[in-house]
Amino acid sequence: MKRFIMLFGLISLFTILTACSSKPSLELVGSKVDITNDKGKVGSIGITEGDKKGQELVPTALYYEFEIKNNGHKKIEGISDKGIQVKIEPNDKLVAICKETVGFNIFNPSSYNDTGVGYGTSFDGVILPNKNGTYILTFDLGVSEENPQVPLRVPSKEKLNKLKENALDASLIVTLDGKEITQFNLKKK
Repeated sequence: MKRFIMLFGLISLFTILTACSSKPSLELVGSKVDITNDKGKVGSIGITEGDKKGQELVPTALYYEFEIKNNGHKKIEGISDKGIQVKIEPNDKLVAICKETVGFNIFNPSSYNDTGVGYGTSFDGVILPNKNGTYILTFDLGVSEENPQVPLRVPSKEKLNKLKENALDASLIVTLDGKEITQFNLKKK
């Protein structure tokens, strides 16, 4: 009888701990990657000086779109201004291809200094139970028109194709309030 009570107690404790787990249950249900210069997706760069002042340049960018599903019973939302965020952690091969393509690691924000271009994110701050959240990351690769304000020019089609072919050689890191809650190997998707 004592063993039965002890076994029942351990099973109950395990069930309670599992039910109270604070780790969200997330699933990567979709991922897309493209190279685009669609202004609606990547925005534009306003020219502020020179004879083309007031005009816009549309950069060519590496464009990622991810769908993440909350399989849990609680909504996932942050309590700080950081909230839910995603970032790409490239493998060494992808970093090397980025450096070959544009001259620097596009996944390192400080690498964009003095290039005239940048990166962007768009995301859902809350994922309700059994619903999907959409997360978009863009990494500018250059512009097609020559302009001193934006010195980075679009690489050749061959280099862009190689970058796109290898763009999923990375992990997607999901953080909540600055703490990693899960990561997905994009190469397996």
